[in-house]
Amino acid sequence: MATPGNFSELQHLLQLSYSENPEDQQKAAVDLSKLVEGAVFPAVSFGPISHALCRLVPSTNRTVASYSARALKLLVLDDALRSQAVVAGVPAVVCGAIRQWEDEVLCLRELLGALQTLTWDKACVKGVLQTDIVGHVIDFAQAPDQEVSVLSTAILANIFSYCDTLLLTDSVLLEVLAGSIPTLMEPLRPSSFDGKGQGPQKFYAIAALANASAHPRLADAIKGNGGLQLARDMERQSLANLNILGSRVVDCAQAMLYRLSDRREGEATAASKKFKFKW
Repeated sequence: MATPGNFSELQHLLQLSYSENPEDQQKAAVDLSKLVEGAVFPAVSFGPISHALCRLVPSTNRTVASYSARALKLLVLDDALRSQAVVAGVPAVVCGAIRQWEDEVLCLRELLGALQTLTWDKACVKGVLQTDIVGHVIDFAQAPDQEVSVLSTAILANIFSYCDTLLLTDSVLLEVLAGSIPTLMEPLRPSSFDGKGQGPQKFYAIAALANASAHPRLADAIKGNGGLQLARDMERQSLANLNILGSRVVDCAQAMLYRLSDRREGEATAASKKFKFKW
């Protein structure tokens, strides 16, 4: 819990965050990141902290941007505080900064971590979907940096979890999302396996496809790319390898198979399952 000393330090750092001096901004970003990581602040503190971080995240200084993005990522993980993120404009700021720092891996990782939590939350994801960030996330899912690609695939899984609710009639965004289907299926094909840490990428990819299969337009796109047979193969492989990750993969595979086979295969109990992630 935050102590009186924390509040005194916080007040000082908030003042520094509004300085035009780059050194003050850097100290504010670095120390706010440490402070947010080590203390729990009451809801009343979220507004001032988030506004300060939203000012720092778009900085042209890499250190300022990456540390303030890390602090924002940690801040929105708090379920008690996240409801205020929309009012503070956090989704728009994060999405804008991702476009700004898309070629800088260290900043991008922190920003995608924040975006993952924002897309997990039903209230926050609306602000995310009002931007044009989805196309960028699809590109990042193919990035050579493993952390960037895994985070982006998990973000797509979160977004797809709304395909039969928030996105049910959004034909423009559904068309954009349909374009990600071949990208998501690639890590699941046998030809893509190289044994180098592909477990998380594989899991989030099939989770995204399982979520997407709940929408008829997206289900058709998956089947058109060989998704029905792929779901059968994934179910069989996962049942034969029921470790912790395998047991979760089989849930995704069975949900996907049930929907794609017009309820003739897979598990009926999986029909209503959604797979969403934040960490």
